[in-house]
Amino acid sequence: MHTQPLNRTLSRTLLFLLSLTLISCAQSQNSEWSSFWESGKQSEPVQQESPDKHAHTVQSTPFLAGLSESDIGKIKQEAWREYGRHWRGVSTRSRYVRQPMLETLDKVGAPRELQMVPVVESSYNPYVISSVGATGLWQLMPDTANDMRVKSDKYFDGRRDIRSSTKGAARYLTKQYRRFGNWPMALAAYHLGPNAVQRRLNHRPWQPEDGLKKMPLPPITKTYIRHIIGLIALHEEGTISFPEPYRTKTIKLQTPVDLALLHQTSELPENQIFHFNPKLKLKQYYDGKPQTLYLRISQSRLKKVRQNIPPEPSEYLTVVAKGESLQSISQRYKTSTYALRADNPDIGMRPEAGTRIRIPVKVLKRINADRNPLARGEREREVEVALNKIY
Repeated sequence: MHTQPLNRTLSRTLLFLLSLTLISCAQSQNSEWSSFWESGKQSEPVQQESPDKHAHTVQSTPFLAGLSESDIGKIKQEAWREYGRHWRGVSTRSRYVRQPMLETLDKVGAPRELQMVPVVESSYNPYVISSVGATGLWQLMPDTANDMRVKSDKYFDGRRDIRSSTKGAARYLTKQYRRFGNWPMALAAYHLGPNAVQRRLNHRPWQPEDGLKKMPLPPITKTYIRHIIGLIALHEEGTISFPEPYRTKTIKLQTPVDLALLHQTSELPENQIFHFNPKLKLKQYYDGKPQTLYLRISQSRLKKVRQNIPPEPSEYLTVVAKGESLQSISQRYKTSTYALRADNPDIGMRPEAGTRIRIPVKVLKRINADRNPLARGEREREVEVALNKIY
């Protein structure tokens, strides 16, 4: 007789409890998504890292060998704070030079992780000159470059030569790795000098398992090491990456040659030859030395450049008039209008823009060539470089 009312009461109770459960679940879910969107850092739910991800990273590169997960996490955060906001500029500059740099690292058997050293040294600007006179991607001092057999002369700066400087720096670093047995101390030797590092280790030995904080080094060298290894860890896990480098081919030119003119007639983007070939000191190589130039040229522009290269060495250099008078041209090349007309009988006293004029090489030897336009004033220029060598 009382069964029906009792059933109705139980049903209402169950419905009420079910409603409370659903509301609780909905609030929990809304709280999670609200927290996710308020973070403003992701466009999809964040995936949790697996507990052994850092262990895999440690094993995958010897630069992190022996370091604790805590150390790795801290140096990644520090490197990102320092370089994350500059990474776009670093990446853009790297496209001009990473192809020959990586080829050289591979050729000498050095690890590709060393490509992070120029990020800290020069921000991938080979024209940077530090306050103490170091220059190039690897920021080599003149004496250090000589010790590495990186040679310079009045035509080329070997410290800005990507292949030569990379070869020297990579061999030096791998030698220090063999000496000290780990990459943090190899990097310390590159920054501080190997003898100074050895003296400190003799006083207080150190291994990666001891932790980066306990390295017996000056604070600036510790920071230098943490930044490089932190960048390597970020690159290893995919947080940062380099764009593909511009593909180039190396061509052979016989001097005399006017690179500014070649640049102009080939309609290359501004200063592209000098971005790809930072070793060049000059715009013109007039005096027949060196007899041969090897230049990296963009593959996409290669055909046009080759069309503007003389097929063989000549006793004359051909220049293109810009609409100025013959007298102005003669003054620029330190010769006379008579000599120019003798070699170019069909031209008038004011050649039309685009007129090609032959100038004897023997005249050009008296001319001071223009400097590489990208090598001017780098010492005064404000450049984003985190650290430079202290010796």
